[in-house]
Amino acid sequence: MLNETHILNYLASLSIRQPEVSVTFIKDLQNAHVGNLPFSNLGVLLHESLSLESQALFKRVVENKRGGYCFEHNKILFEVLNSLGYRCDRVLGRVLHNRNIDVPRTHRITRVALADCNYLVDVGFGPLCPREPLLLELDKPQDQGDAVYRIIQSDPGHYLLQIKGIDGWFSLYSFDDGLYTEADCVCGHHYSSTHPDATFVNNLIVSRKYYDDVRLLKNGEFHRIRGGETAITRIASKDNLSEILMHEFGINLTSAQLSTLYEGYCK
Repeated sequence: MLNETHILNYLASLSIRQPEVSVTFIKDLQNAHVGNLPFSNLGVLLHESLSLESQALFKRVVENKRGGYCFEHNKILFEVLNSLGYRCDRVLGRVLHNRNIDVPRTHRITRVALADCNYLVDVGFGPLCPREPLLLELDKPQDQGDAVYRIIQSDPGHYLLQIKGIDGWFSLYSFDDGLYTEADCVCGHHYSSTHPDATFVNNLIVSRKYYDDVRLLKNGEFHRIRGGETAITRIASKDNLSEILMHEFGINLTSAQLSTLYEGYCK
């Protein structure tokens, strides 16, 4: 588990002060996390060691700001909230992107019980990630200003998280009431980082999300999404990739690492 020094350094890195236990604090923390700590699968594509051991994870994602995906970001948030006195459970989901497909549980989320209410808290779903806690209340649209979400029940004990789009509701992922442990998360993390069919093994993805301002690098394109409009810039060179990673995401890579990414996923 993360120690007190880790917790204080994490909060300081996000310019967050620790108030009394409240949903407002989680909202502020979630917003700061997705805006400051990049979501990415760089470690997967560069074949780096991606230990989920707490201290190694903290150094990689928080101190070095190298990014990570759900099994990394949401484990850090889970341990921080637990340490601060919140009642948390691990939740595992299946990423659907509005499809009816058979996929493994490769998305980690946190459920927080607070004042007789349950909230879904997620800082690891890239550009479509909620910026605020979602009340676990069925069929209730929850407007976060730049996006509207809802949770519906698909079957008893099984749920869908949906986002409202131009053409209606779009299912992001499913989840259930199952009891999950860190061992389950290790299995999902292993699939996500090694299986030949896994999204993160086959695509370059980096993002940061602010209010009405999403920055997304996907393979050979950089997307800036604001006010419902998307501006797309084609990655023209290794130097261009380096500039975008550094300027938009605060990620600095070696020349060899940039070559691997540009040649493999941007050309």
